[in-house]
Amino acid sequence: MTGFEGAVGDLEERGLKILSGPRALKDYRCDGLRSFRAAVRFTQPERIVVVFPRSTEDVVETVRIANSHLIPIIPAGGMTGLMGGARPVRDSIILDMREMNRILEVNVDDRSVYCEAGVTLEDLDRRLRTEGFMLGHDPWTKPYATVGGSISTNGMGYTAAAYGSIRRQVLGLEAVLPDASIIRTRAVEDTSTGPSIVQLLIGSEGVLGVITKAVLRVYPIPEATVFKGFSFDSFDKGFKAVQHLFRSRVFPSALEYGEVFDGPSDPLGEYPSELFIMLEGFEEEVEARRRRLERMMKDYKAVEKDDRWAEELWEHRHDVAYRYMERVRRDDFDKWMAGRIFDFIHVSLPASKVLEYRRRSGEILSHNGFKVVDRGIWKSPENFSIAFTKESEEAVGEDVNVPAKTVDELISQAHMMGGSMEYCHGVGVKLAGHMLGEHGVAGLELLRRIKRALDPNNIMNPGKLGL
Repeated sequence: MTGFEGAVGDLEERGLKILSGPRALKDYRCDGLRSFRAAVRFTQPERIVVVFPRSTEDVVETVRIANSHLIPIIPAGGMTGLMGGARPVRDSIILDMREMNRILEVNVDDRSVYCEAGVTLEDLDRRLRTEGFMLGHDPWTKPYATVGGSISTNGMGYTAAAYGSIRRQVLGLEAVLPDASIIRTRAVEDTSTGPSIVQLLIGSEGVLGVITKAVLRVYPIPEATVFKGFSFDSFDKGFKAVQHLFRSRVFPSALEYGEVFDGPSDPLGEYPSELFIMLEGFEEEVEARRRRLERMMKDYKAVEKDDRWAEELWEHRHDVAYRYMERVRRDDFDKWMAGRIFDFIHVSLPASKVLEYRRRSGEILSHNGFKVVDRGIWKSPENFSIAFTKESEEAVGEDVNVPAKTVDELISQAHMMGGSMEYCHGVGVKLAGHMLGEHGVAGLELLRRIKRALDPNNIMNPGKLGL
């Protein structure tokens, strides 16, 4: 027996833990990329089999079976990815990595942790804190996102201002390649021995292999932490204050800056804005930076907010993840968003281009009839984000091509201004069509040649990343 049925039979014969049938289709038909996101529509698979590997050897067996039957194999972590990286678009084997969740070693002297790819970030951080350490990666999905999923999308978290995206925190990896061979890299921070295999796998979204284990850099829990908040009467004024902050090397560990809206608002409008800052380090260091920060903000006519505002923002930073997973459990996304269009972009630009991009993107959104619900920068002045929507009555009868074209125009504008189309969520299928604009003809062909060389049968998460 060949094809999908043959693959399922072989998986059962090998004694692998699997799930198939209606339950698999219901629970694994999509990740965080939902139909209301600019009215995207994707082909739904008719059949899915989910494999729950408990070891690297289980992953090897699954990849061998997928190869022998030419069935796509899709690695999955917490299923919270927002670009469709774990979304099957045809009959597939889903590798749910969450049972490979062991924390193998916390090495205090090396300031590192060795763990399996399926452990959640929250569980890992909780264990590290018993040893006086913490993760540098703290995304909104921390309670559910896995180590492997974060590495596969090169995720960025709230503390990226200090610790960067997870790319900067990965010391070494174990991965199963498309031919079912296992590769293990040396877990060191500095090496000058040719192109980095680790960096090739980070952000590859499973198209080049399945990450099974990782060694991550971890960080001592700071001695002191201070949260500050400020408000400005215009976005431009506050943005210039943030630029000055970074030029002066008063680097925060977390930063969010954005406009304040009462509801969906005119993308061409001018609104007040708010700045959230977290400083951490030694007590005397944090105190010195706090004083310098407050003096700088006064120079830009900022109004200091009550400290409790910033503290509460930090305390509730993961609430959106809990609300999201509750809707996943109830399976009511389509009902909740019926008739409504919503999407977002996260572009990275030279800081000198951000204000101009804000103006031009506002013109694009206004022309296409969208309102903004969130707009600002995250982590550093280079990273600019917009969330936009149309209310139910405006979306009824909408040309289905308009939302997608709007996203295309916003991304093309960022590319024309020297920017990148995404800085924290990966590409998946949502942005795959923009990889040519992102990398150019030669760059995209180089990535495709690497993909063909490693995965001649094209079984590893095909179609993602435009590969």
